[in-house]
Amino acid sequence: MIFIDANIFLAYDNINDVHHQRALKLWQKIEDGKYGEYFTSDYVLNEIIGVTLRKLGKERAVILGTHIFNSMLVLNIDDHILRKSFRMFSQTELSLSLVDCTNLAVLDMVGAGMLATFDKEFEKTEVDVVS
Repeated sequence: MIFIDANIFLAYDNINDVHHQRALKLWQKIEDGKYGEYFTSDYVLNEIIGVTLRKLGKERAVILGTHIFNSMLVLNIDDHILRKSFRMFSQTELSLSLVDCTNLAVLDMVGAGMLATFDKEFEKTEVDVVS
């Protein structure tokens, strides 16, 4: 089971992104089931929609959001996960955002150890980073 971070979706969807070609290859492996089931969270989706809206416009943001909703599980960050994430955010020495900490908390909660991301900061964690 693998969690998909926002930068994977954004790089895949934007041909001008520096990681676009890597994202295309990685996404093919993900869809082929190499890493098992894949999912993301509503916080990551919020990031994706916001960045896409600013960079590529509302139409593209709606298309991308619809695709994500129709193709995978989007896990909701509840109060328990958010509080755990905030504690992690407050205590870590790493340069992780609160959303990054929700990613780690979700991985821990569901027992998944793989994270698809281009964010190098996650390589300093115990998560198996796939990029």
